[in-house]
Amino acid sequence: MNLKYKINIEKPETHYLSVTITGARNKTDDKLSFFIPSWSPGSYLMREYGKNIRNFKALNAVGEYYQFMQTDKGVYEVDFKNSLLNGDNSQFEISYDVFCHELTVRTSHIDLSHAFIHGPSVFMGIVGVDLVEPSVEINFPPLWSKISTGLRDISIKPEVFIYSASNYDDLIDSPIEIGCQETDGFRVAGIDHELSWYGSTMPHDHDLKKDIKTIVETISDTMGDIPYEKYTFMTHFAPGLFGGLEHKNSTALQYSSTSMVDRKGYIDWLELVAHEYFHTWNVKRIRPLELGPFDYLSEAMTRMHWLTEGLTSFMDQLFVHRAGLCTQEEYLERMKVNLNRYFSIPGRKFHSLEDSSFNSWIKLYRPDENSNNSTISYYLKGGLVFFVLNILLKRNDSCINDLLSLLWKRYLENPAVGMIDSEVYKMIDSLAGEKVKDEFAHMIRSTEEIDFEKYLKVMGVKVEYTEESKPWIGITPRYDAENVKIKNVILDSPAHKFGLNAEDEIIAIEGMRIHKGNFSEHEKFLKINTTYTFTVSRLGYIVTVPVLIEKAPRIIKSLKSLNESLTESFLK
Repeated sequence: MNLKYKINIEKPETHYLSVTITGARNKTDDKLSFFIPSWSPGSYLMREYGKNIRNFKALNAVGEYYQFMQTDKGVYEVDFKNSLLNGDNSQFEISYDVFCHELTVRTSHIDLSHAFIHGPSVFMGIVGVDLVEPSVEINFPPLWSKISTGLRDISIKPEVFIYSASNYDDLIDSPIEIGCQETDGFRVAGIDHELSWYGSTMPHDHDLKKDIKTIVETISDTMGDIPYEKYTFMTHFAPGLFGGLEHKNSTALQYSSTSMVDRKGYIDWLELVAHEYFHTWNVKRIRPLELGPFDYLSEAMTRMHWLTEGLTSFMDQLFVHRAGLCTQEEYLERMKVNLNRYFSIPGRKFHSLEDSSFNSWIKLYRPDENSNNSTISYYLKGGLVFFVLNILLKRNDSCINDLLSLLWKRYLENPAVGMIDSEVYKMIDSLAGEKVKDEFAHMIRSTEEIDFEKYLKVMGVKVEYTEESKPWIGITPRYDAENVKIKNVILDSPAHKFGLNAEDEIIAIEGMRIHKGNFSEHEKFLKINTTYTFTVSRLGYIVTVPVLIEKAPRIIKSLKSLNESLTESFLK
């Protein structure tokens, strides 16, 4: 079926847009169910976009109303058998309003400054019906001047904005930025890459356009192919923002306006760009079997997010280094941060990478006070496991690039069907042998500790640990103005053993009033192997809890290369 969508944004200050869908049904279709997706590919949580729909209507060609009934969350069944209608009841017009006031990469946002349209939250599809070449016309206030999107521009007149996609999947996989955003671009291998910037950053000396182009060149050269006709980078800058979501020929990025200034913050930004851009190959094309074609009303559960996000998390940092945008020392510093984060999460002892992946819908994307004690991120551990795999491959006269080549070849041979894990294991076997394949698979499937120090030694890197001992409570604080609350309690820490709870407010320690200022310096006045009485407010009651302070677990102080040329050989 061919559908024509029309988006109208008349009063952006209300945060609403209206959608009109016109089409013609087959005479045999007595009923059609129109749906808004419940989730977005790449963001594995039931977001229930139907909650933002209002004023759903269904009409025929002369404006008479069809009967309809909401049959599920975000699903509306239209009955075309209404004999009271006089017009041509093969034609239909569906209309509804959408509330858009959440600025993330997975939701839509409209205000006086711009509109960001995230397809799954706006465009309805039809259950069981394939769409062919759907189009969308966009009408917006005259105070705005630009549209940035990965959709194909099929406009005939300069004042009319009409775009098309190959199918429904591509339609909702193409976010749209509308407003007065700054735009720029560059070409790589004769292909246009558009840059769209909403918001602004604090003044800095970085050349974002040049560095993004370098990342595009580095990744596309590695993959040996550019699988799109045009690519669009859409970025929102505002204080406190961070996020990214991959799309087939575009990406939506969000980053804090104040974080570009220092070196670490800028490398974080470059890694975000590399991460989402590499998804163009890994996830949007190379993908697990369960991730496409999609059922947008039900979860797509897979045990292979170690491939989708683990491999990507390893490659984003490696690509930034290979592009010459961070030094070997900076790369090892970031790997040190990864390792320290990993060892600080007790949940690694309970959830394998396969478990973490399969439970992403209820764990990773729905974190709570106990998340770190019960699961491990497949981004974090997955990236570290591929870091180890690269070392194992290098030791066997291969490297991660060879695996990427095999993955891409597999996609090109059968792009319609996703992969299963045994295919990946078979590729590793072909590159480095059964022993390496089994070692890698064990890291994916088990919760056994990984001897990272052993693997780092192979690449000429020494692990140096902190020598000083610090007192340790074992909590993550959350500050409410000057008040100190416990955000979460770490498994097997003093706080856990002696009964401090998440959401406790720490009022005093040994009778001394505690506030943000002095608690931030508690390591100076607490002693190891000493019991202190904590006075806390819990559910409105004052409770005292004696806590025996322990020595903080050791952390990695640095990863030091003992042979820079050897180390670099593992990063090429």
